[in-house]
Amino acid sequence: MATILIPVPAGFRFIPTVFSHGWYQLPPFSYDHERQGLTRIHQFRDGGVARLRIGQGENEGAIEVTVEAGAKGRLVRERREEVVRVVGTCLNLGRDLAPFYRSTRGRPDYRWVETMGAGRMLVSPTVWEDMAKTLLTTNTTWGATVQMCRRLATLGEPFGEGEHSFPTPERVASLSVDALNEHVRAGYRSAYLSQLARAIVEQGLDLESWREPGSSSDDLFRRIRGLKGFGEYAAGSMCRLLGAFDRLGLDSSCRASFRERNGGELASDKQIALYYEPFGEWCGLALWMDVMKSHLAEYAGAPSHRQG
Repeated sequence: MATILIPVPAGFRFIPTVFSHGWYQLPPFSYDHERQGLTRIHQFRDGGVARLRIGQGENEGAIEVTVEAGAKGRLVRERREEVVRVVGTCLNLGRDLAPFYRSTRGRPDYRWVETMGAGRMLVSPTVWEDMAKTLLTTNTTWGATVQMCRRLATLGEPFGEGEHSFPTPERVASLSVDALNEHVRAGYRSAYLSQLARAIVEQGLDLESWREPGSSSDDLFRRIRGLKGFGEYAAGSMCRLLGAFDRLGLDSSCRASFRERNGGELASDKQIALYYEPFGEWCGLALWMDVMKSHLAEYAGAPSHRQG
């Protein structure tokens, strides 16, 4: 077992990042509310598997990661560097939120966002994992998504008793659609998940390049929409996870959130877009802060809409 301290940017807050959306509930992530710690089962590039326990360090300037790699798992330099990269990606430590916070100033209803240090999205180490999980959120309940993700995760490399890393696209592509569906029980989504994995493995689809700086949101949205199973909602959700916030990506939860903000009155998508227009390229993130405000109020101290 080894401990790594990872420096974080000024203003970073661990809890609001973890609770930015529901990924902390989906394996190989898990969250310990008592410890206030995020756990992830991670498969290293060299094939080894470890449990990463991630939490706020003794001071706000660092994240503390405890690496449990088993009796034979040595934390060599390459693995240590990989842990730093993976945790940095998951917590979006490289994201500069200063422009977003500037867009919220002068708007009392959003003062809490900067004060709390909210705005970073918890993401997976790979775009593949985020795409697979997003696919399992389509046209279903959150409870069903959690169960499908739990079953999918058991296709990954095992660690300890009952824990697994996230399966690689190679592992998913190795199964027939019927075998995959029998295991994950994702219905029609199994075929789309299989096609996505095969596109990566057999056709060289490079999802990871979508996180590179300079990718336009229009291009990202078009590419995602071009994949089977990814409609307007799924593509909008993925753009948000990729840091492209100039799209609202409206779905039922977004519309319900705005209805609450709007005094219970229904609003058209055009009216919603006009409301968030002043946030410019950050309009999608401002919208998401409204969606998650009640959740963050419960776990990280944000004011609710009623208090706003």
